[in-house]
Amino acid sequence: MCVRKKQKPNAICFSLWGDNIVGWIHNKGDDGSGSLLSLWHKEVFSYEYHLMGKGFIIVYGQHLKSSSRCVVVNVYSPCALSGKKTLWEELSNAKLASQESAWCFCDDFNVVRSRSERKGIRDRGDQSSEIKDFISFIESNSLIELPLVGKNFMWFKTNGTTKSRIDRVLVTKE
Repeated sequence: MCVRKKQKPNAICFSLWGDNIVGWIHNKGDDGSGSLLSLWHKEVFSYEYHLMGKGFIIVYGQHLKSSSRCVVVNVYSPCALSGKKTLWEELSNAKLASQESAWCFCDDFNVVRSRSERKGIRDRGDQSSEIKDFISFIESNSLIELPLVGKNFMWFKTNGTTKSRIDRVLVTKE
């Protein structure tokens, strides 16, 4: 039996990134569920501060090449519609309270924008409301979805019968 010593967080992030020119923030989530890790290249992005909450990490800083201040939000949305609404409200409030204009929201929103983005899943009664509420979140925050390159779906059931487009990158025009 091989027993490994527990790796320190820096060593884990360095190994994920490939070198030690990486900054990172970790949100542990609830008992390991909903855990998030945000990483950035220290020679490209200058970290200033961050905010964390249930299902998100907001990192404020500056893109060094352009000298533009920007905000990157790493999202892991809950499955329940009530949790999603709470998350979207918190993110909207954070954006509204900020003076920054360049925002990027990315990762697992756990929601589709249309029924065509979900295949092989029985229609849930709250799906129409969920779609409308998500579209409202996008529009009220003046966000643009970056187009996909490659596959149209990001989540697949292991047997391939079910698939969804729940991962997204949403940005402001700035």
